[in-house]
Amino acid sequence: LGLALSRGGGVSSARRYFARALARGPRAPFYEAALRGYVDVCLSAHVLPECAAELDRLGAEDEHQEIAYLRGRAAFDAGQEGEAEDELKQVTPESRFYSSALYLRGVARVKRGDFHGAEDAFCAIADVKDGDTLRFYIDGRYYALRDLARLALGRLAHEEGRYDDAFYHYFLIPQDSKKLPEALFEAAWSSLQRKDYDLGARLVAEFLKEFPHSPKASEARLLLATLEVKTCRFDDALKGFDSFLKENEPLAGEIDRALADPELRQALALRLLARDQQTEVQPGDKEGRLAEMLDVDQRFFRLQALAHGLAEEALDAGHVTQEWALLSARIAGTKVQAISSTLDAGALREQTRALGVELDRARRELRERGARATSEERAALEQSLSGLAARRRALEAALDRALGQTHAQGAEVEPPQGAGALLPMVRADADHAVRLSERTAQLTAELDKASGELVRKALVDLRGRLDDLLRRARLGKIDAVVGSKRNLEKQIEDLAAGRFPPEMYGRLHIEGLIGDDEEYWPPEPEIWLDEYENYK
Repeated sequence: LGLALSRGGGVSSARRYFARALARGPRAPFYEAALRGYVDVCLSAHVLPECAAELDRLGAEDEHQEIAYLRGRAAFDAGQEGEAEDELKQVTPESRFYSSALYLRGVARVKRGDFHGAEDAFCAIADVKDGDTLRFYIDGRYYALRDLARLALGRLAHEEGRYDDAFYHYFLIPQDSKKLPEALFEAAWSSLQRKDYDLGARLVAEFLKEFPHSPKASEARLLLATLEVKTCRFDDALKGFDSFLKENEPLAGEIDRALADPELRQALALRLLARDQQTEVQPGDKEGRLAEMLDVDQRFFRLQALAHGLAEEALDAGHVTQEWALLSARIAGTKVQAISSTLDAGALREQTRALGVELDRARRELRERGARATSEERAALEQSLSGLAARRRALEAALDRALGQTHAQGAEVEPPQGAGALLPMVRADADHAVRLSERTAQLTAELDKASGELVRKALVDLRGRLDDLLRRARLGKIDAVVGSKRNLEKQIEDLAAGRFPPEMYGRLHIEGLIGDDEEYWPPEPEIWLDEYENYK
């Protein structure tokens, strides 16, 4: 049950059931499985200090350092790097969290400025040679952590000015890794620093071809124009800078508008979710361009997943409330069944609940798919939904009055034997179900508010980053114009001195060898592909 609840999004309920299994002691069946499930739920929900304290109260025993990793991760998230490393050192290679503990120790050392110690930790994860004894618990975490460790090694080498080493580490990121976009982009920067401009331009071109909707795509286009300046392709660079400025200067005003408009931020949140699900962004759309450039905190996607789970669970809340109400009526001994031939109370209740479910679904679809509609269309749809919701509430109130009158008419009937003690319990549970539905709605609103705050912070960061990119593009445009002017001046100087510029020498040499009535055709190799087998 704990596993089912955790997979369905019921984190708190799952923790309670796992804790009940752990309270039976280490000798109880499924104790280790319950402990693993409890730790996984706590890690996914990011409630680590509370979980560590609860495990201490339960006196949980741990042979595979699950609790040590939980405490170390809690200290790491709280910014206590020293205490975190002390806890994470207790995690041994037999634990499934060994590679995760090593990575966190490396990050903690980076925060303290111990780059050499951090490099040792990252190398222990990334550099597993062929023939080495198995030192890690291999599961879904390991390969992602290995790519993160390799990326961290490249960044450390870049920070220390070892650009060849940085390029080497970036080059080892596999093609199927989710960190490949960052590796390509940062490898291009390392190529720029090591003055290998042609290689850097090829890496950026590959990045833009494979990941055109990455948050780094705009910065990559700017980097490509900068590399073209370095390789004296001033005309191409000037076109690149002009295109970048034309594309991104209007976005500054759009960001300011989004910061002041909660509805626009909600639309951006939906675009971010679509981007996360690999949905194509509409070209030429300003909201799509903002969503493409936004680098939002990963907590945003976790909050959206929780909100989606709550919305799904809220659809059942009305049904549960109705079931408790019907049970309460049956135990109270009313004469509802006396009028069942003309009024089926359960069927009517079910129909009103179904209407509420459909209205909730329509609201979600309006919120998810209404980003492309105009504000007037959204307002009209919301007004229609509000009217339908009011009519449903009126219908439900009328049904409650009818059932109340029926209950009053049947009040003289004695409750069944034993109902006196059971009826208050049933009514109390019904009240809890009603409060649960209300609390779910409140939590959903709070989650939406927290998600909106993360989007707002991402917009503020993007505003500062965009200003920096625009400034670099304007300076790069000046460099391109000055470089083009200087190139023309050098050609004029060479011609005045009787020298042909190098870029014109080959063309003029060929033209000097042919007559006015002749035409030069470049040589073409004669390759008859159909004469060879498997030529591809």
